[in-house]
Amino acid sequence: MAKTKSRKMRGSNTYGHGRKGRRGKGRKGGKGLPGIGKHHWSYAIKHPEYLWGNHGFTSHHPKEEINAINAGVLNENIEEMVEKKLALYDGDKYEVDLSILGINKLLGKGKVDKKMIVKVKYASKIAVEKIQEAGGEVINA
Repeated sequence: MAKTKSRKMRGSNTYGHGRKGRRGKGRKGGKGLPGIGKHHWSYAIKHPEYLWGNHGFTSHHPKEEINAINAGVLNENIEEMVEKKLALYDGDKYEVDLSILGINKLLGKGKVDKKMIVKVKYASKIAVEKIQEAGGEVINA
């Protein structure tokens, strides 16, 4: 009687199906994404978005963009702003709303010698001090 294949291949590891044949989840070269730079490199080339996409935290509350101006620059240009009707002058004080100009922060660099009433969303302590020393005020709007 002849030996059947099932008896003949009983001690074999592959049972006559080669290295990869009839495998299920096993013998796949590791769990997860091992070998992505070695033997699974072709997968990495075919699916780059899966491996090298944008990962990490996405802020759903983005920070407000800050557009700032220095108090000294405001002091130098306030008369031009009055001529262009971006600011008001009522005899002794200049009045300006910086939100109209798209500016939301006042910084304290430069000299201030004109009395100004400045409406702005944010202002640094030094900017507020300099404008108050010159006889003006800063209103947080």
